Amino acid sequence: MAKRNGSSTLSENVTKKLQSDILAGLYEPGRPLIVAELAKGFEVSVAVVREALTRLATHGLVLQNPNHGFSVKTASEAELNSIIEARLINESAALRLSIAHGDLAWESQVIAIHHQLAQTAEYQEVNHKLAVSAEWSDIHRQFHYQLIAACPNPVLLDICRRLWDLSEFYRHYSPPQQTARDGRAEHKALADAVLNRDGDQAVEIFRAHIQLTADNLFDKR
Repeated sequence: MAKRNGSSTLSENVTKKLQSDILAGLYEPGRPLIVAELAKGFEVSVAVVREALTRLATHGLVLQNPNHGFSVKTASEAELNSIIEARLINESAALRLSIAHGDLAWESQVIAIHHQLAQTAEYQEVNHKLAVSAEWSDIHRQFHYQLIAACPNPVLLDICRRLWDLSEFYRHYSPPQQTARDGRAEHKALADAVLNRDGDQAVEIFRAHIQLTADNLFDKR
């Protein structure tokens, strides 16, 4: 799957692919991740796969049990609520700092990526079922990252990105079109508040936006 220019590079490639597949919902929560099978599929050694899975375990997407190997993390309402709470604290702070420090180039990037997001379909039909589009998912991630990209605190940004991955894991199990939610309108309102340099309004919209993920997933209607 990649040029063999070092086990570290191979491990990084496998880590990224597995992370992408897990976040895309290709592996069900709790599913065992058999090292030998993955190694065969990726055409790499078991050591490379084991290193990749260990990395993902440190990010919280994979569970590592000394007696039972690796498995995809399980989903729980309690954990999602904790993730949402952590995002509200950290990402709200990063958003305020980004609005305060962002320059014209940052604004231009926000406008550009929001335009892409607005023009991309969120769902696609797979095996007669609606599923989140991989293209939309990637642009959606870029949009939220760009909103906080001007935050000058790299530690805070790293925390936000790790929390995003955990939140994304849950979002892919949120039933499509379960509510009358208008995601495009939410993203536009958020982008507008950010570009207007209205930190209070941006944070208020952001808080409501991510809370709906939890409400949809656990059917809190």
